[in-house]
Amino acid sequence: MFINKKEIILNINRIIFSSLDIRDVYQTMSRELSKVIDFDRLSVTLITEDNNLYENFVLSKDYEYTALKEGVFYPMEGSLMKRVVQFREPVLVDDTSKGRFLTDTVLFKEGIRSRLGYPLEYKGNVIGSVNFGSKRRDYYSKKHINFFSQIAPQLSMAIENTRLFNKIKEAEEKYRTVIESSPDIIFECTRNGEFSLMSPSVEKITGYSVDQFYNNRGYGLSLCHDEDKERVQHEILQILHGLKNSLMDLEFRVIHKQGQMIWLSIEVLPIKEGDNVIGIEGFCRDITERKKLDELKDTLIRDVTHELKTPVAKIEMAIDMFERSMKTGNTSMFARGFQIQDILRNNVNRLKNSIKNILDISKLESGMEPLKLSDVSLIDLVKQIINEMADTAGKKGNALIHRLPSDIPVIHADRDKMYRLIIHLVDNAIKFTEHGKISISARVLPDAIELTVEDTGKGLDDETKKRVFEKFYKEIPSAYGSGIGLAICKNIVQIHKGRIWVESEGKGKGSRFKFTLPITAEHKSGSMNQPGMTAQ
Repeated sequence: MFINKKEIILNINRIIFSSLDIRDVYQTMSRELSKVIDFDRLSVTLITEDNNLYENFVLSKDYEYTALKEGVFYPMEGSLMKRVVQFREPVLVDDTSKGRFLTDTVLFKEGIRSRLGYPLEYKGNVIGSVNFGSKRRDYYSKKHINFFSQIAPQLSMAIENTRLFNKIKEAEEKYRTVIESSPDIIFECTRNGEFSLMSPSVEKITGYSVDQFYNNRGYGLSLCHDEDKERVQHEILQILHGLKNSLMDLEFRVIHKQGQMIWLSIEVLPIKEGDNVIGIEGFCRDITERKKLDELKDTLIRDVTHELKTPVAKIEMAIDMFERSMKTGNTSMFARGFQIQDILRNNVNRLKNSIKNILDISKLESGMEPLKLSDVSLIDLVKQIINEMADTAGKKGNALIHRLPSDIPVIHADRDKMYRLIIHLVDNAIKFTEHGKISISARVLPDAIELTVEDTGKGLDDETKKRVFEKFYKEIPSAYGSGIGLAICKNIVQIHKGRIWVESEGKGKGSRFKFTLPITAEHKSGSMNQPGMTAQ
């Protein structure tokens, strides 16, 4: 049986070390062993870390059913495995019908009559056992033990390598999952700017594919905004030269593939080999939205300060007038009181309107006010606005009419924002028109509706036409109003994917404020079946 055993042992050892995972070569190893050791069942069992369970790691047999299955954990108590581990030596069972282990009873029912359990040791610890089973009684002896002792050390080492290999694979899988699912850019980079790791999120954030970073040395730095490039490079060199141990929350700009500017915050740690820094690793977080909010806060503070300065100054002036009248005992104080009251009321109203408009445009610019889309009838909306604004127009001697065709389709838009848009334009027209006419008309274009608010008022010069939609722009700085209404109109049209502009032939020749809103194919033919040309 043991003729040419040296050659067999060499073959088995070669097979054992031919793969990092013993499972891959186990059946081949079993066939080689069967040439020198007769067995009907062969298994490797491994102890769990708490020593209370063992796993039937791999198994080969020449019969169909077994109760002790591969890949299943069993209790150590009452098993041959416990005896092998406890005494750190081989265990022979000559007759399973008389065996003292619970597993003997199980295997006896499967036809196994004798057994051999051989301990597998690695670095002084028993990690498991190799178990032979035969359908013959009294089969295994010291000769088998001596023979297997020449294979066991290599098998123990290979199994431990398999365990380590599997742990590394599991860790890599978890690491890969973290990297691939991370919303942040995770990266590793060598000293000379070559990326060894770049997470897929880089494409979502910058528009450039992972391959472009792998294939182009220093590619990340090349995307930096020109004003930030030198600062970022300086900070990273500090890490690479060992002058800093880390870089935290460095904010900089990169240019997206489509041209827009993106704000990133980077954290960097050195990669070391001994005492030498061989590269860097870290992550970049997209903070563009946060920067927009920060900018919005700053703008809001600046805008509020700018807009509230004048009415607050007038309120202070009115209060000073009242105090002086009180101190001097002025006989005209009663009449002066009405004057002060008018100043206070007018400027308090101005403050309220300014605050409302500033908050409105801040929400629009930040994108914090989502669109509530629905089918909107422009005819119904315009009629509502005309009814509401008729008295205001009448006080200045203006006629307010609409001329919307009966076949005007419905639009898919935010009704509240459409209301604010049109009423701002109508209010603006009334403000700059005396004893004239304001008309609202519309026409259907191939893919949009164009609505016009036309007045016969003061008209606009070329400079004013260029700047009229700017925030806080007023042709006459002292004029009543916040200068925000038309900027709100522009924002509302833009978030509806439309366009707004103004036309005027010059001073004294009136103006036409026009905007377009897209219409979908399903709405093109859907009229509201309203009456034809109407005037109110």
